[in-house]
Amino acid sequence: MPDTERLAALGIDAEEGLAYCADDLEFYGEMLAEYVAEWDKNREELDRFFSARDWANYRIRVHSVKNTSRMIGSLTLSERAHGLELSAKENDGAAIQAAHAAFITEYNTLVKGLRTLIG
Repeated sequence: MPDTERLAALGIDAEEGLAYCADDLEFYGEMLAEYVAEWDKNREELDRFFSARDWANYRIRVHSVKNTSRMIGSLTLSERAHGLELSAKENDGAAIQAAHAAFITEYNTLVKGLRTLIG
């Protein structure tokens, strides 16, 4: 498992993440690896639903990213996903269009950083 300082540099609160993993370092490491592994699927689906303006399915996928981001301790990304989830619930395509690209960029940056740390 990467050290907490390196995780903090990525915007991850490792203590928060560990709390979701019953303070089990091995399990937390597995959660981080799973988070990275899910990136391609999540990005592809988010982009597909975004392009189709399918806000119902976009909401489901961004809800999942919100939860898994919180579980690893990425509270900022989780909050951004929550905002997109609420916009999708309200069928507010304009708000989603305004925030989607920045969200995907931030998500991508986090995953790239995690890949570097955990291999």
